[in-house]
Amino acid sequence: MKMNARKQLIAAVLAGTMVALASMMPAAVSAETVWDSYNQAVKLETKKDYTGAINKYKTAVPQFLAKKEYGNAGQMHRRIGENYVKLGNYDKAVENWDLESSYYAKVGRTQDSIAVKYKANRLRSSASLYYETAVEPSGGKLALLEPANGVLLGAYAEQDPAVHNPKNGKPFYTEQFPILTGKHHAGYLIYFTYGQPLSVIRTHIAKAKANGAALQIGLQPLKGIDEVKDDAYLHQFAKDLKEAGIPFFLRFANEMNGKWVPWYSTPKQYIEKFRIVADVVHQEAPDNVAMVYAPNPEPENTIQDYYPGDAYVDWVGISLYSIFNPKDDPLKLGEDRTSHLGKLDAVYKLFANRKPIMISEGAISYMYPEKMLDKSDWAVYKVHELYGTLPLLYPKIKANFWFDTNHDAARIKYYQLSANARLLQAYKDVIASPYYLGAVGDESSIAYRPMAVGSVPAAKLKVAGYVKTWAPVLSRVTYEINGRKVGEAQLPPWRTDIDFAAYAGKNVAVVVKAYGPSGSLVTTNTVKVTVQ
Repeated sequence: MKMNARKQLIAAVLAGTMVALASMMPAAVSAETVWDSYNQAVKLETKKDYTGAINKYKTAVPQFLAKKEYGNAGQMHRRIGENYVKLGNYDKAVENWDLESSYYAKVGRTQDSIAVKYKANRLRSSASLYYETAVEPSGGKLALLEPANGVLLGAYAEQDPAVHNPKNGKPFYTEQFPILTGKHHAGYLIYFTYGQPLSVIRTHIAKAKANGAALQIGLQPLKGIDEVKDDAYLHQFAKDLKEAGIPFFLRFANEMNGKWVPWYSTPKQYIEKFRIVADVVHQEAPDNVAMVYAPNPEPENTIQDYYPGDAYVDWVGISLYSIFNPKDDPLKLGEDRTSHLGKLDAVYKLFANRKPIMISEGAISYMYPEKMLDKSDWAVYKVHELYGTLPLLYPKIKANFWFDTNHDAARIKYYQLSANARLLQAYKDVIASPYYLGAVGDESSIAYRPMAVGSVPAAKLKVAGYVKTWAPVLSRVTYEINGRKVGEAQLPPWRTDIDFAAYAGKNVAVVVKAYGPSGSLVTTNTVKVTVQ
């Protein structure tokens, strides 16, 4: 081969190599492009052009996804969500945070994914509708002391000075608390130290018996879980419970999954001790003492670990408290957007299909204690939401004990009904419903059926709803069908009468509009139903 020809061949090969190399470069060019889009979006944010910033971030997302850089794609959706927040479009913010959470999960950033989903849930809007109906026999087997339908009313009241004088028993809470609240209560919580004889609470038992009430005993092994043994003390304690002749809920070593309790232990130790107590109680007092397994809602991931098993547990309980806390407001506006009801979800999903659930103690504070700010509006709203919504979303919750006290050695929490007239009135209003029961053995005459499942009767119905939004408090909810308002309510659970007779045989979209305290529209949701 001649020299010139050889040079031409080498030049051709080199040219081909350069073309091949060039074909491998788009990733670098693309990376430069994507970060250029990102930088432009950041600049637009500083100019408060949030819509422009969103559009720039959106152009970056598919480029990151093409390279399977899911972490970076998640970051883009985080920024998009934050810009939608600045525009006041919280539904779009939630959509993007959901995507952010899913992309973090793809790259193993599990905790980040959970945290983002938690943030999104506090701003998520939804609506579900129900209608009141007569109770139909379920035919299922009930647990010991469980009502077929409805919620047993309960309270911890012995530290409310308006209803109880511990020195002379005049007044005594079992007698005065129903007068304060306007309704007989089915049971009362009392704490009891493991190792003591039952006789130390004989007056409480006698008063409960005289007033037709049950007792929930918070049985606490203050010396540690190891003191619990299958011995003469435990058998005598169980026999005495039987002889007392009233219904008992025996809540053994509650909140065992929290490190703050003296009986905190490993799941294996706890299960062993719970089973010992349950075996003895079921042997000695099988007809009037129900064993209650009652974890704290947090940490959520250990609730199942401590569960002793269906054969040993009659009821599952949970502690349910809310104190105003604006520190983790995702909008940074000084509001508490945490769902009080949402704290029930983990326990309910785990156990409601096999055990009745009780709120074994719980309340909502009417003060923000760190700042000593009155939060009565917030608390009253939450009380109406809790008691109004339990029959709708959580029909397997069969008992609810209000923690009626402001007493706490470490930190006053402001739950006492007699200390806040507005909170007391809210409580009186919500428990007036026939769904809330004043005695073990009572049953509710009403139930609620979801409107989104099956058909809705072509009749005038008593409708109730659960409406969740980013706004911590709503002022009213309206219902529309075919552009016409058919109902309105001012308090949860947003009860109204809607006549479905005109829609017989049709598919109907019920538009639910929620309004904030200022009267502005917060969110709109649609519930589709089929009318018979």
